[in-house]
Amino acid sequence: MWSRRRADSDFQAEIEAHIRLEADRLIGEGMSPAEAQAAARRAFGNVAIARERLYESQRWLWWDQLGQDLRYGLRCLRKTPAFTAAAALTIALGVGANTAVFSLMDAVLLRSLPVQNPKELVFLETAGSAGLSGPPPYPCFTRLRAEAGSLTEMSAFSSDELRFEIDGKPEQVMGQVASGNYFELLGVKPTLGRLMNAEDEKLNPPVAIISDRYWRRRFGGDPAVIGKRISFREQTFTIAGVTPPEFWGLLPGTPIDVTLPITLERKHLTDAGAWWLHAIIARLKPGVSANQAQAESNVVFQSFISGSRHPAELIRKHFHHLELGPAAHGMDVLRRRFSKPLYALMGIVGLVLLMATANIANLLLARGISRRGEFAIRLATGARPARLVRQLVTETLLLFWLGAVPGVVFAGWGVGVIETLFAQGRRAVTLEAGLNWRVLAFSIVVTLVAGLLSGLFPAWKAFRTDPQQAIKEGEARTSESGGSATLRQTLVALQVALSLVLLVGAVTFVRTFANLRRVDTGFQNEQVLTMSIEVPDGYVQAGKSAAIWSQTLEAVRGIPGVRSAGLSTFTPLSGRDRGGLVRVRGYEPASFEDGTVHMNQVSEGYFETLGIPLLRGRLLTDRDVEGALKVALINESAARQYFGNRDPIGESLEFPRKGTADGAYRIVGVVRDTKHMNLRQPSPRFAFIPIRQPREAERRVTLAVAATVPNREMALVQPIQRGLTSVDPGLLISEVITIRRQIDRGGRLESGNQAALRCSQ
Repeated sequence: MWSRRRADSDFQAEIEAHIRLEADRLIGEGMSPAEAQAAARRAFGNVAIARERLYESQRWLWWDQLGQDLRYGLRCLRKTPAFTAAAALTIALGVGANTAVFSLMDAVLLRSLPVQNPKELVFLETAGSAGLSGPPPYPCFTRLRAEAGSLTEMSAFSSDELRFEIDGKPEQVMGQVASGNYFELLGVKPTLGRLMNAEDEKLNPPVAIISDRYWRRRFGGDPAVIGKRISFREQTFTIAGVTPPEFWGLLPGTPIDVTLPITLERKHLTDAGAWWLHAIIARLKPGVSANQAQAESNVVFQSFISGSRHPAELIRKHFHHLELGPAAHGMDVLRRRFSKPLYALMGIVGLVLLMATANIANLLLARGISRRGEFAIRLATGARPARLVRQLVTETLLLFWLGAVPGVVFAGWGVGVIETLFAQGRRAVTLEAGLNWRVLAFSIVVTLVAGLLSGLFPAWKAFRTDPQQAIKEGEARTSESGGSATLRQTLVALQVALSLVLLVGAVTFVRTFANLRRVDTGFQNEQVLTMSIEVPDGYVQAGKSAAIWSQTLEAVRGIPGVRSAGLSTFTPLSGRDRGGLVRVRGYEPASFEDGTVHMNQVSEGYFETLGIPLLRGRLLTDRDVEGALKVALINESAARQYFGNRDPIGESLEFPRKGTADGAYRIVGVVRDTKHMNLRQPSPRFAFIPIRQPREAERRVTLAVAATVPNREMALVQPIQRGLTSVDPGLLISEVITIRRQIDRGGRLESGNQAALRCSQ
């Protein structure tokens, strides 16, 4: 640029020198200086044309013209701030909303696992009547791994929230137990150290694998973490490796932070009646189809079911075959839960993008029509059509940059908000959606093409119009051709139609949300605070947990501001569940589902705290302890299902386990139905067992506290924490949330199939 300006000044000096020499010659011939100067300039010709020819011969002509177009475009946009702001915000909204929602959709529904050849992976699940499904027990897994020749490798795992002690401090993390070949099957390579192998199943020495996410959050990314020891269930594990940052496990939305060898669960490894595995994953042999592998695996499963003495008759009857499902995207818990809402949301933002495109097209079309006089004048004064088109393209691109930049910011903000919403609640869903740049580019290109076509349409009409006629006073600004009018009317009609659809959808959504807020949950949803409490390792085996729960209730009930308190395995709409087989005298189940019941181990005060009404009989008391008569309460649904019109008070429930029963539980009361997993489904059948007469001792329970003052539940958090610490400093407190917020966030669903009801016989 500097050399071009110097060439212009040199050329101007050369012209002036040439004219001066010619004038001097004419003066020497007798002309006056003024006449000689004028004659010399006439002889030279048009100086402006000469300078223009030099300018056009320069190498960077297109750069100069681009600068002119940009400056002119910015001046035009600055002169119409209302139009510029409306167009830029429309582009930002259309681009940002689509990119944010599709990025979420990609993370939940479309993204494949970051593993080796994910399309070769399959899940092995039993299937049967009433849509029941779930992985078979561990002994069946060992048979399948040994005999299914169509599968190269097979691994089992089960995940849950685990309590660890690191540097003497308790922590709760999401962990899993997995087969030693788990990472080898998936083709996952370590970021640091090594990953598990088959030898690690011997637990000599016990090793643990941590995620990159946990490594950075808990240990600050310190490479010295390899060899560090952590405690779990009074056993010491050595951290052997760190998984890569992109690998979060096979449960989308639930990052696995710690992986331990599956042989840690010794008591379940030989129990054919313990259906505790989360999933079984395998890799197909090259050239083997999923149907072939399924047929071969099903033969092994049928042999196991028919030959095993452990599975109850109901399980043998209703889990009657084995199926192989695709595992390229991981387990489909999130897809089952969010696919319909996400597709609906994607349709909505698609309409928003279409409406934004129509709006931009209409704005640019109207702006172009108002400038037809300008186009005609420029054409009449010698402007080339190509230069006019380039000017319009430059202005349109400027406008779209003004909208695209905030659109990217809006998309990033939207993704962050969505991730935050998913990460809230008792059973948080953790997503790493990130911006999907392909969708961002697609959204920008769609709106840009529509804008370019709309912006160039008036120029094309101007090229076909006689400039002299278009320049006539008022005509170019007040008249509109039939084609332009029809196009604008069509765009306006499209915008109105799309706006109506979105408005109806928004009203329906608000009404639905309001109706859900008015749903009768069956329990008190105000003034109640809940939190999870977990005892240190070894308390369950030592039989100390019951004493801790008694001391906990005594300490909490003495805190000022606490009206009542109770303990339970879980609370309504918490996302947790537990159940098992049940036997009722005189009742013959027609299906596996009919033979199961949801179970919750609760303390006295639980129903009073949550405001669950007693319909008949009595509630639990502090006298319902180990050694006393075993008692239970049931809800309305269980009473109707098992007893019909009979009075259930005094009847008995039996819970089979490994072919025997835990003893009969006498029914002493019936309570009202409550919502369980979500607000839309009716209440399932429930049996409530005293936490002091447990079928199995609880390591972790939920404390529910009712406050005496409305809207002051959260003020009780610190006093309760101090009270619990005084009982035992080793108690781990987590998931502090009010019942109201828990309901508003939907009650997080856990893995969705009914086989997850821990049907241990």
